[in-house]
Amino acid sequence: MSVSAAQKRVIALILAIIVGTALYTVMPPDWPEGTYQLALEIPRYGVNGTLTYILGEGSQDTTVAFSGNNINITVNVEAVTSISPGNKIVITAKIEGAENLTLSDIHLKVLTPDGRRYEYLPIKYTNNEAVFEIQPYSKLKESAFIFGSAIVLFAAASVIHYVITGIYVTLALVLTGVVAQKAAFTMYMAPLIWVFIAGSAMEIIIKETGLDKRVARTLTSFATSPARLIIGAGLIVSFLSMWMSNTAATYVILPLVISLVTQAKIDNTRFSSILFASLAMAASVGGTATIIGTPPNLIVSQLLNDVVYKNVGATQFMDFNRWLMVGAPAWLIGITVGLLLAIMYARVVAADELPRIGEALRKLKVEEEKKPFSKLEILGLANMLFLVALWLTEPIHHISSGIAGAIGLLVFFATGVLDVKKHFKKLAWDLMVLFGAGLTLGKALMATGFAEQLLVVLSPVRYMGFAAWFVVGFAAYIVGTFISSHTSASAFIAPLTIPLGMLIAAGMGIPLEAGAAVATIAAVVSLNNAVALPISTPPSAIVYSTGRVRMRDLVMYGLLYGIIANTLAIGILANYWIGVLTP
Repeated sequence: MSVSAAQKRVIALILAIIVGTALYTVMPPDWPEGTYQLALEIPRYGVNGTLTYILGEGSQDTTVAFSGNNINITVNVEAVTSISPGNKIVITAKIEGAENLTLSDIHLKVLTPDGRRYEYLPIKYTNNEAVFEIQPYSKLKESAFIFGSAIVLFAAASVIHYVITGIYVTLALVLTGVVAQKAAFTMYMAPLIWVFIAGSAMEIIIKETGLDKRVARTLTSFATSPARLIIGAGLIVSFLSMWMSNTAATYVILPLVISLVTQAKIDNTRFSSILFASLAMAASVGGTATIIGTPPNLIVSQLLNDVVYKNVGATQFMDFNRWLMVGAPAWLIGITVGLLLAIMYARVVAADELPRIGEALRKLKVEEEKKPFSKLEILGLANMLFLVALWLTEPIHHISSGIAGAIGLLVFFATGVLDVKKHFKKLAWDLMVLFGAGLTLGKALMATGFAEQLLVVLSPVRYMGFAAWFVVGFAAYIVGTFISSHTSASAFIAPLTIPLGMLIAAGMGIPLEAGAAVATIAAVVSLNNAVALPISTPPSAIVYSTGRVRMRDLVMYGLLYGIIANTLAIGILANYWIGVLTP
């Protein structure tokens, strides 16, 4: 019996309430006002000291000094007179006489008035001073319910549009008091959102001027063998996906490939099934290379800037260039693995077809349209190169990626390459809601203590060392493959990977900012490599809907690709990412 869209929506709403209620129930209560006991310990040197601190009404700055084993420590706790989301307790500890301390050497234990115990590591340790930022639990249960229900609703994006879920998330956070009304929609205009809006404008330019067809026609002269057809089609769609949505890039190249295989009379073969499966891979992984390649890149970049790098004064750290340094190597690994795997897969399952297919492709004569570049093509190309140049030269002119995107958008309309009446409504304004809601939810989870509670539950991960990056990456890969679309998943994965990455970083002795970023990047790269099912990503759904891909090939090829590409990308690049992502 088939299930209607309305019934699916009802099921999704019921599951959202169940999951939200479950998280609400298991979360501990908010911290009460009253007297707290704090204990600073350095086990390596056998030094510890305690102090009493009042949180809430009557709170005052508190300072205490203690010593032991020739080590002197002065602890200062700033007053916090009210417990509310985002109102953190800042504790500094000046440590004299201890050498070569790392973050994992310094522990702060907190005993609440109602008997709960928590342990924290410093967020930074420089010039013999350790700094702790503790978020008292406030509106924790409310934020947990919203987060749990949002996971289900984002995963059900095929029947409940993510714009609806995004608006629900923002309003729920405001109405429950987690987010102040005046701050409700501030993240909807976050700077990096303008990068993606400009990217969506570039997508329109590429299609409207005919540049997409000009690029795609180069395939006809290159594809003279099965391997060259896989490589040529894959590289073209992957390149297009760097600058337009992977959905649009797939639609650009798909008709040409279908035409080629039809004219060569190699349609509905085992080889063509693998060819189309590899197109989905190439379109998806292409979005990894640039910050505008796919929405998850922008969502996590802005969240890292606002939640992590803001603490060290680097609010625009994750920009176009920084992402290119992170994403391009991951794309190179992914596309190389994907294309080689497709060629080898074809040689295994379609070996008897390849000689005939190669001969058919060599004999195929596709009439190429040899036209000079039109004025519109030249103008469109010049406009896009201008914007890309602005992004790439940010270290020189210091114009942020978001402002550069807005400048590019202005130039597109001012020069006439885009028409306001015709094209303005076609820009990706719907994604502004997804970005804004995802960023608002992420910041809310940090401000209510949800992140701290997550660390309490996942604290054993800190002892896994380098292997922890693989755990994070493959957890995201499973979500992206079997549960939720890449875009929807990124809205709730980043708020989890940031605190988790900090925990891993503390255990490895690397900067917390780098740990948060590496865990998040590993998750996003793994998401973009999830292509094994039609529900995993739009390119997979598109190629499968043509009826030219066998489900067995899509699943087998997609899973092999995801496992190999993620393993190599994380294994090869994790240490490199740490260096690039350390402010």
